[in-house]
Amino acid sequence: MFDTTFNQADLTDVDMTGATLDGARFIRANLTNAILEGAYAFDTDFRGAVIDGADFTDVLLDPRTNDLLCEVAQGTNPITGRHTRETLYCP
Repeated sequence: MFDTTFNQADLTDVDMTGATLDGARFIRANLTNAILEGAYAFDTDFRGAVIDGADFTDVLLDPRTNDLLCEVAQGTNPITGRHTRETLYCP
C-alpha cells in the first residue's frame, strides 16, 4: 500500500500488520481499533485521523508524525489489548 491515498476512508478494525505504508495518506481517515503492528509507515500522513484504540506496536514512524499521533492517541485495542498511547511510546 505504498504511496496510497486513504483520505477520509473508514478503516475501522482493519488489520494492516506488517504492511508497507510509506508515503500513504490517511488524512481524516478512521483507524479506530486498527492493527498496524510492524508496519512501515515512514513519511505517512495521518493528519486529522481518528486512531482511538489503534495498535502501532513496532511501527516505524518519523518523530514528527509520532508526536502528532500522541496528541490524539487514546483507547485500547480490543483484539491486542494494547493501549494506543503505549504502542506509540507517548510521554
